[in-house]
Amino acid sequence: MASAGELLREAALGRVGIDRRLVQSILDGGDEAVQEVLAFARASHDQDRIDLDPLLVDLFRYWATPESLDFLIDAVRRSADDVNDELVQTLLPFGERAVDPLLKLYEELGEEQGSDIAFLLAGLRVHDPRVLALLLDRLEFDAADGALCLELYHDPAARPALETMLAEIPAAEVELRRDLQHALEELDQPAPPYEPSSFDIMAEYPARELPAFDVLSESERLQLLESPDAETRAGAAHSYFNHELDPKTRAALFRVAQSDPDAKVRGRAWESLADATEDAAIRDGMLSVLTDTSRDIAERGGAAVGLYAVADRDDANRAIEALYEEGGVMARAKALECMWRSLWKPYARFFPTHLDDANKEIVRQALRGAGYFQLTRHADKIASYFDREGDLEDLREDALFAYALAMPGETTRGRIRGMLRKIDMLAALSSSEAELVMFALDERLRLEGLDPVFAADATDAQEQEPQSHPSASPAGKVGRNDPCPCGSGKKYKKCHGA
Repeated sequence: MASAGELLREAALGRVGIDRRLVQSILDGGDEAVQEVLAFARASHDQDRIDLDPLLVDLFRYWATPESLDFLIDAVRRSADDVNDELVQTLLPFGERAVDPLLKLYEELGEEQGSDIAFLLAGLRVHDPRVLALLLDRLEFDAADGALCLELYHDPAARPALETMLAEIPAAEVELRRDLQHALEELDQPAPPYEPSSFDIMAEYPARELPAFDVLSESERLQLLESPDAETRAGAAHSYFNHELDPKTRAALFRVAQSDPDAKVRGRAWESLADATEDAAIRDGMLSVLTDTSRDIAERGGAAVGLYAVADRDDANRAIEALYEEGGVMARAKALECMWRSLWKPYARFFPTHLDDANKEIVRQALRGAGYFQLTRHADKIASYFDREGDLEDLREDALFAYALAMPGETTRGRIRGMLRKIDMLAALSSSEAELVMFALDERLRLEGLDPVFAADATDAQEQEPQSHPSASPAGKVGRNDPCPCGSGKKYKKCHGA
């Protein structure tokens, strides 16, 4: 069995998925694992492909490891502009021990970058004259932020400064006056005792996560095609989808498609050979699999998607439409996926009726088809999935992508930003959703033979900013600098996150 240190090194290189199995394997190592994780945290990570800081923070929080303080302070330094809640909750139990290093870090970073460090110092509630002086300075620097921190710090000695500031703020600045008044009112109440929030480390991670194929080398991915685990082999095969294949990789995928013992793996390999259908042996292999009704639908569906580039050929078209007519969720979904990927106009007729399908996966493919075939007359139906509830509620991103492709309006580079604004008004986009819509609008431009707009902006921004490692942080959480989900318009850390 691999040690905790070995597992972390493999995860940092993207070779091991960051999931409950990994976490449990580390925890099973007991005290020895604690020391190995500490040693890993202290080592250089210049060659890491995946940033494991979030995982290490969670492990140290679970163990309440006193020796982790130096690492945690460095983690704050690395993310000073956006210290996440997990890191805050891990540091708070250190109490007085964390004061000196955080004060030193605040001095190092300065007021502009010090907001989250001040918040941390306030949250410790260690009444130290140096901390009080720092928070009073923040009140002068940023009154709203300073008031929040002083409210959290809960030291009556802050009252005169808060009262003076309140007296100086014009009546028109209603929100700021409310923040200051609330801080003063809280000082009249007993300080609530510190109670560590409950923490279930397993709930933070998915049950199963595949390796990070996108950061692996070609040779590493090819090795994973031979993994004893079928899910890993399938993921490795699918990692080549829509990528140009060199002869060695093409041969390896063809071998997997023909001989892997698992139907899903074979199907994924056929899909990734989609760009190799000019090879008659590969194309004929796909057609043979697709038309063989005795084979597993996972394999046949993969072969159908693999044929999308030649879907307008008579033999391929007949086989794809026959798969569609068979019915069944996977057969129909894979046939529809092949159709929209082909961009062959005669297939446009298949999608409208499935926008009302009861099955989520079929609706997902129908949305993509309605988008790529720019079925503008169905734009309202697409938009209806922005806020669906029940079994179809998580189709919002698919609907946003499709709507950006199919929404009414002339497709020009000059009009594309206005389209983004319109979608934002309709759907109140989050930052990640805005990125998805921008990609879709660029795709809309590409379909018209025009240069993208937003991709060029992103390239310019990347040239000006340093690159960071992909993070291992679990998805779906609200960051302290994100808008608060309550709808107040404030940052989470200044509202319910306080």
